[in-house]
Amino acid sequence: MKPAISNHNHQTNKNKLLGKICRLKKIISVINYLNKEFKKKYNTSINKEHFTSKKVKELRVHHQGDILRVLNSNIHRENKKETTINTLRLDLKFLVKLKALEKRILTFSNSFGEFKGKLCIYKVSPIAYKLINAYFNNTKIDLLKKVKEEKESFKPKNITKNITKNITKNITKNITENITVYNKQYINIYNKNSIENSFFKRIKSIIFNAKEPTKSLKNTLLNYKDFKNYLKYDYETKDIKEFFLSKLSLYKHKIHFMRKTAPYKTDFYTLAGEFKDTYTTKWKANKITSFSGHARIIANNILVNTLKKGLKFE
Repeated sequence: MKPAISNHNHQTNKNKLLGKICRLKKIISVINYLNKEFKKKYNTSINKEHFTSKKVKELRVHHQGDILRVLNSNIHRENKKETTINTLRLDLKFLVKLKALEKRILTFSNSFGEFKGKLCIYKVSPIAYKLINAYFNNTKIDLLKKVKEEKESFKPKNITKNITKNITKNITKNITENITVYNKQYINIYNKNSIENSFFKRIKSIIFNAKEPTKSLKNTLLNYKDFKNYLKYDYETKDIKEFFLSKLSLYKHKIHFMRKTAPYKTDFYTLAGEFKDTYTTKWKANKITSFSGHARIIANNILVNTLKKGLKFE
């Protein structure tokens, strides 16, 4: 039994990617290793050497492909999924921006072998690992702080009094502030004055009995914003509201399926299509026809006469 379990764990680990922080540190280690190997072999520092195209060929300068090869060799030994050249390039760009690496670009003729016109040489900062740790520690602290503030803002002050009042107050107060945890981006949406009281109250009453009313109310407003923006140029807002409320009753326990964008298939465009099949555009609704009697015949005769005369009309 033991060998079977061990083999299963081995296969499971093979499918796992190395964490970003660990991968970045490994890249630093690989570049350090390759730079030291170059110095050991040629008795000169790669960062101090003046390179010509001839010297690059003679000294066999390592490049991104070599960094990837050594990196994946290390990752393979840990039974993790190997990385790609595109991921490596993004990581190198990030490390340069972080000042953990200093990049020097050598340019040559486009016909210069495998380098295709340029070669990047990297110098590692003596505090590279500290810079990586500091960046991600600060990022985590900021994120945790924002998440904590977001959660605190949704806590009802007095559960025994009026939970509905507290939910409404917290939502409308914080809906335009800070980070929206559920959507992972800064969102600017409706405040108290942007939605009529009656419409807002109807939304609130529909989703009040949902499993998570606070989260559902917030996501419902986001979904309504997207739905309205998608249709408002061609349809009346009152029709959009009426339809949205009618469907909200059906979706109150699965609000996420009314989203416009998601990593899974939602019903947003299906609902939008159903709306378009049901309601008339405001252009058609507001169109006034001045013809009476045989309107089609009259219009047709005007068109025929115009074409016969060869007149242009706009």
